[in-house]
Amino acid sequence: METVVSSHTTVAPVLGAFTLPQVARMLSVSKRTIEREIERGRLKVVRIGRCVRIRPDDLAAYSSGLGSSSS
Repeated sequence: METVVSSHTTVAPVLGAFTLPQVARMLSVSKRTIEREIERGRLKVVRIGRCVRIRPDDLAAYSSGLGSSSS
């Protein structure tokens, strides 16, 4: 059963998503580094109120681009 937050937003897309501290631990960086990557638009997030989550697919897309030299 899907929980509806509003008429246009559902909780289902963020189930299984990671918090910023979880992502920071996975990448062996600080939480602030993750926040900067989000601010720069390099890492996509889902926001529900003040909660910020990173979907596994978005984390995979971000981490696959870490080896590229595009600045």
